[in-house]
Amino acid sequence: MEKPKYSEDASLPPSAQKLLAAFIHRYHDSNLGMLLKGVIHNLNGSLQILSMQMELLQRMFPPGEPKLQGQMEKCLGQIDKFRGMLELLIQKSAHDEEDSPQALQLNEILEEELSLLYHDLFFKHQVKVQKELASPLPLLRGRYLDLSQGFSNLIQNALEAMEGSQQKVLTIATGVQGNFIRVSVRDTGCGVPEEMKPNLFQPFFTSKGGRHPGLGLYITRQLLSPYGATFQISSQPGETILEVFFPLSGSSLGRA
Repeated sequence: MEKPKYSEDASLPPSAQKLLAAFIHRYHDSNLGMLLKGVIHNLNGSLQILSMQMELLQRMFPPGEPKLQGQMEKCLGQIDKFRGMLELLIQKSAHDEEDSPQALQLNEILEEELSLLYHDLFFKHQVKVQKELASPLPLLRGRYLDLSQGFSNLIQNALEAMEGSQQKVLTIATGVQGNFIRVSVRDTGCGVPEEMKPNLFQPFFTSKGGRHPGLGLYITRQLLSPYGATFQISSQPGETILEVFFPLSGSSLGRA
């Protein structure tokens, strides 16, 4: 199937445009692989617990004893956890393989991205999540990968901003505002200085340094702009809100 075409950035020379376009296509192919690291970590941890519980069962009393029953229930709980992880992984994989435009429910995509993040230990143990998802929300026609990766980048950007904050609250909100579907990502991080805001969506621009290459928001803009998406950001120390607006006519948009 022909690869989707992403919007070009006229501010960049042709060679840089081609390089970043290739990066975005490669990003599509490798996104699930990056998520697998967290999934495997959780599976290994659960497997160890299950294995230890089974060893204990072998040394205990015959079936019917209260202690043995309790251990059995723990094992069954771990098995259920395995099943939930695998079902989520299978669902994500199936979505990633679908490359044709379809009618999508943004709330469901956001819920899935948040569920996958629970395999990240920082997110799982340190971040409080608040969801304010309007229902019903109009459908948006588009490619699942474009929207899921765009939202994933926005959420990841918010999480990175809170790494050094005492209070770590991530708020995801959706709704209809006028003739637009609104998706809002709010964090309680360090905030964005006013002079940096015009550059936030430029490639390789980052205020975080180190392991942050400064491509997340740029790729998000490239993925979502073809659907008519526009972006607004408001920020102060301790709070940043990044909003994405999709025109309601976007239900008939998408790249065929």
